[in-house]
Amino acid sequence: MSTPATKDTRSGDYTLFDVEERVLCDAQEMVRKLDEVAQGVRALAEAYRRSYREQSRLVRLSDRMQEELQEANHGLTQQAEELRELNSVLRTEIEERERLAMELQRLATVDELTGLFGRRHFMHLAERELTRRHRTHGPVTAIMVDLDRFKQVNDTHGHAIGDCVLRKIGDVLRSELRALDLAGRLGGEEFAVLLPDTPEDAGQDIAERLREATAACGLSLPNGDTLRFTASFGVAEHSADESLDSLLHRADTALYEAKRAGRNRVMTTPASADEDPSVTEPSPPDIVSAPRMSAAPSKTVKTP
Repeated sequence: MSTPATKDTRSGDYTLFDVEERVLCDAQEMVRKLDEVAQGVRALAEAYRRSYREQSRLVRLSDRMQEELQEANHGLTQQAEELRELNSVLRTEIEERERLAMELQRLATVDELTGLFGRRHFMHLAERELTRRHRTHGPVTAIMVDLDRFKQVNDTHGHAIGDCVLRKIGDVLRSELRALDLAGRLGGEEFAVLLPDTPEDAGQDIAERLREATAACGLSLPNGDTLRFTASFGVAEHSADESLDSLLHRADTALYEAKRAGRNRVMTTPASADEDPSVTEPSPPDIVSAPRMSAAPSKTVKTP
């Protein structure tokens, strides 16, 4: 009789030892697989730890970079504010330089006392006008103006009053001339006018109108008197291919002929050097100081 742990080889049955051996083999296989799983878990845990450490490092790096970015932004904000302030200063400086440049240009082109063109700018514009005249062949007339006995005004009433008289002449020229006419102060009490598209006879009429307007001017003095003054005028029409200097010289010659003839009058260029200009009756005193009108009797005061 056979035991349960044995098997009959003929019948193919397993014995108990075979079963145990099979169980042990399965158990070993399970242990091996568990070891593999354990190794995988340990590897996963190690990978997790490495990942956690890396994430922590990245977080710390990110925090540090964020702090650095905040500091950089703060620095950039300060720099931007400084740049805005610098731009404001530069803008103010540029505006001031532009203002000074415009003022320099104005001083270079405009006589500060009378508001007329200065000598250099007047000559520049007059040359340009004569160049245009060569193309269009239109008439151009020049007028030279000089205040009569202006030295007496300065000697008697002072240079401040003399400056006021010069301003009055500037006002007369601006108000009586056209926008296209050129008027400039050449120096002292001498002025020049250039009349485009104007023949000599029309220029003479304009000069007469300027003379009358000048004689009608009055300047109130601190003592209550009214200072009146006159000017003499010389007129010359531009001839073909004549230079500006020659034109002004001829007008200046006519001006001094007006002075010789008694002042406060308009003269044109003589037909020839030997011909004397016509002499008119002497004009009233050129500079007269008169009190302001009042109910009480007053007297008229003449300058020396």
